[in-house]
Amino acid sequence: MRKITILFCFVSIIISAQNKQILYDFAKLPQTLLLNPGAEVSNKFHVGVPLLSQVSFNAGFTGFSAYDVFADNGVHINDKIKAVVNNFNTAEFAMVNEQLDVINAGFMLPNKSYLSFGYYQEFDFLSKIPKDLVDLFYNGNGVNNEKYSINKLSARAELLGVFHIGLSKKIREDLQVGARAKIYSGAFNASSKNNSGTLYTTEGTNNLYVHHLQNVHILGQTSGVILDDYDVVDPAYIQKKLLLGGNLGLGIDVGFTYHPKEQWEITGSMLDLGFINNTQNTESYSIDGDYSVEGLQLYFDPDNPEDYWTNLQDEFEENVVTDTIYSNYISLRPLKMYGAVTYSFGRDYDDCRFLLDANSYNNKVGFQLFSTLGAVHSYMAATVFFEKKLTKKLNTKITYTVDPFSYANIGVGLSTQLGWFNAYIVADNLLNLSNIYNSKSASMQLGLNIIVNHKN
Repeated sequence: MRKITILFCFVSIIISAQNKQILYDFAKLPQTLLLNPGAEVSNKFHVGVPLLSQVSFNAGFTGFSAYDVFADNGVHINDKIKAVVNNFNTAEFAMVNEQLDVINAGFMLPNKSYLSFGYYQEFDFLSKIPKDLVDLFYNGNGVNNEKYSINKLSARAELLGVFHIGLSKKIREDLQVGARAKIYSGAFNASSKNNSGTLYTTEGTNNLYVHHLQNVHILGQTSGVILDDYDVVDPAYIQKKLLLGGNLGLGIDVGFTYHPKEQWEITGSMLDLGFINNTQNTESYSIDGDYSVEGLQLYFDPDNPEDYWTNLQDEFEENVVTDTIYSNYISLRPLKMYGAVTYSFGRDYDDCRFLLDANSYNNKVGFQLFSTLGAVHSYMAATVFFEKKLTKKLNTKITYTVDPFSYANIGVGLSTQLGWFNAYIVADNLLNLSNIYNSKSASMQLGLNIIVNHKN
């Protein structure tokens, strides 16, 4: 057997928090259907440029920024590291999400419903880091009766391909609903959750210290990470796993758009309500037990010193039991939810004050909420935004977001339509552009589409 971290192999051959607050309900782009399958789409049909209809990257760490440690501000680096450790909350989390649309297309049906379909690849990583482990790493375990808990330690990582098809349908003049079915094909999955246990030190009788492991329970599950010797991890192997050759699962997205009044709009969606059945190359580990050791009494037979270390290892393994599990397991997809309330205003008139488009407004303001729920960590984000149609061919959106990474995250999105050709780009944390090392998170999405609208 050989252990291969497919993540690093994958990142080497492609690009490389998942809140897409700027792209959500922006300029009626086709990609908004992936965030709300009940979004309103007015075009006749669309085709995303393969591999370029949506390139998305989102990463962040709530604990501290690189600038907090490496700033050239006259403070000694040891003092900066100490400040970072002291300011570490009970638990911080790190996340990376990358998504690449390979195929994205859709068209209006004769009954005015919009059918969209496609395939995208996604990598998702989230890790929750307890302060106790940071303190243990920084201070060591030489302080008597100082207990370090691993109760909040958890992590997950997965690489998958997603085939999807969705329908957005207007069921009343003021209500549009939609749903999207998904088939997941996972290349690998790794997770560790519901861990518990305590490490602490007390004063010894026959030695200075007694080190204790108490009520330790650690569970790690993997699929597609620990491979057979004959498995060759190359682009062809990963492509096969992502195209229905990996661990399979099912999921669904649902969403709606509701107009209580002409200029008011309420939208909401729930994404990735689904699971993956991990059946390929599954290998999991369970560690349970208690153990105490009062230093190392180095009294052994000099003619056969290996007996001492063998006995010590046997004693540890007898008290802290490690089991290897090869059974299949179910992993749930992290559930994501969006909600928004918006108000539209401002219309176009000609020189004689005749209304040019009775169904269109130039400006929109609103409030959005985002939440993700998962076994590793759950969090929320709130956004206020202003969207403006600058010209018939250019739309922009400005957002202000409060999330676990920042209380002042400003983002901007631009979308332009030149004939059938559409291009868009969105990015946030613009206040940190002058010093990107001071940012705790970064997010960007861009894409190219062919969009054909209905003739007026």
